[in-house]
Amino acid sequence: MSTKNISYIAIISIMFILLTQGYLVYDYFQTVRFALIRESDAILKEAFRNELNQRNTYYVNSMQQDSIKFDRNDAAGENVMDFDMRKTGMDEESILNKLDIMLHVFLSELIPIDIQKIDSVTGQILINRNINSEYLIQLVNPKNNEVLASSKDLSGGSFFVIPSQLYPLDFEEKEALQLILINPFSEIMKRMGLMLFGSIIFSIISLLAFRFLIQTLAKQKKLVKFKNEFLSNIAHELKRPVASLIVNLDCLKEPDFYNNERMREMMLNNSLNSLTELNGTISMIVGLAKVEEGLLVLNKLPVNLVKLIEDLKNRFVSSPAKRVTLNMHFDSPEVIISADGLMLTQCFANLIDNSIKYSKQEVTIDISVLVHATTVELNFKDTGIGIPADKIDNIFEKYSRVDNNVKMNGFGIGLNYVKTIIEKHGGTIGVISELGVGSDFTIVLPKK
Repeated sequence: MSTKNISYIAIISIMFILLTQGYLVYDYFQTVRFALIRESDAILKEAFRNELNQRNTYYVNSMQQDSIKFDRNDAAGENVMDFDMRKTGMDEESILNKLDIMLHVFLSELIPIDIQKIDSVTGQILINRNINSEYLIQLVNPKNNEVLASSKDLSGGSFFVIPSQLYPLDFEEKEALQLILINPFSEIMKRMGLMLFGSIIFSIISLLAFRFLIQTLAKQKKLVKFKNEFLSNIAHELKRPVASLIVNLDCLKEPDFYNNERMREMMLNNSLNSLTELNGTISMIVGLAKVEEGLLVLNKLPVNLVKLIEDLKNRFVSSPAKRVTLNMHFDSPEVIISADGLMLTQCFANLIDNSIKYSKQEVTIDISVLVHATTVELNFKDTGIGIPADKIDNIFEKYSRVDNNVKMNGFGIGLNYVKTIIEKHGGTIGVISELGVGSDFTIVLPKK
C-alpha cells in the first residue's frame, strides 16, 4: 500500500474518531441536560409545596380555627372530593399533586401565591443540592406560554437556559410555575467533567498519533528517496575506481603498453591509485558505521605527517582530469605525532580530493604544517570555487552537500568522516571560505 493511501486512511480514521467523540460528548450532554430538567421539576415541586404549606399555616393561624386545617389530605373541607387511590388507578404522587392544586386554588382566593418566596425556597434547595447556577421562577400561561410574573428580571439575556416542565396550578390550565436555570455551565461541567476531560485527552492523543504517523510516513518517504540516491552514489563512487582499474589492467595486457616502460609504470600507478581510492571509500563507510555503533577504535602509532602528505602529493598531482599544483610548507622535515595513520591519510586525501573536485581546470593547493608546543596545526588552502556563507555551518553534517551549481558525485559523508576522525584524535577542524576565491581548512591535532 502506498504512503498516499495510508495517509488517506489515517485522515478518514481520525475524522471518524473525532466525530464519534463529538457525538458521545453531545449525547452525554443531552443526558445531563435531561437529568437537570428532571431535577428542576423536583426542586420546583418541593419549593411550591413549601410555599403552599406556609400559606396554609398562615391561613389557619389567621382564622384561629384549630379544628379546621387544610392540608393535602383535606384541602377544601367538606367540598373536597374524596379520592380513593384504588378506584382512580393513580399513584400517590399524582393524588398529592391534585390535592396541592385544590389547596392552592382555595388559598389563592384569600392569599395569593408568592413568587419571591418560592424563589427564596428554591435558592436554598439548590444550595442544599450543591447546584451552583443562577435561576428564576416564572408564572406562565400554559396555553400561550405568556409570562405572567417573574421572580427576577431576565432582560440582561442569557446564553443558555434549562427550563423545568410547567407545573400546573389549576385544572383549567390558566397558570403554571416554571423554574429556569440560567447558564448552568458549572453544573454541567461538574457532571460531565470526567467524560469531557477523557474525550479531550483521547482526541489530543489521537491527533498527536496522527501527526506522528504523518511525520513518520514523510520521513520514511524521504529516507526511501535518500536511500536510493545514496546507494546510487555509492555504486557510482565504487564503480569509478573499478572501471579505471579495469581499463588499466586491460591496457597492460596489450604488448605495446606492457613493453613500454613509461606507459607500464603509469598504468600501474593509476591502478594503484584506483585501488587506494576504492579502499579509502569503503574504509570511510565502514568507519562511520563503527562510529555510530560505538565500535571505532583508533590504532595509534607514531606517524610522520610530512611523509604522509608527500605520499598524498604523488597520488594527486598525476590527476588526468585537471592541472593540480600542490605546494607544501613544513616547519620541520619530520613532524611526528601519535595517531592512526590510515585514518588520517583518508581524512587528508578527502580534503585534497574535495579541493580538486570543487575547482576549475586549474587548482593550487597549499598544505602547511605548523608545530606548536603540544599541538600540530595543518592548513589545507585551495583556489577552488569556495563555499557559500550560508552553507559553511552545515558542511560537516552527515549527508550534507553544498549546492553551488556544480554537479559533483558523492554522498555527503566525506567531511563528516573527516570531522569525526579528527575529533576522535582529540583535535578540531574549522574552515574559512569565500565564494569564488577558495577554502582554507584548519586542523589542530595533539602530538600525543
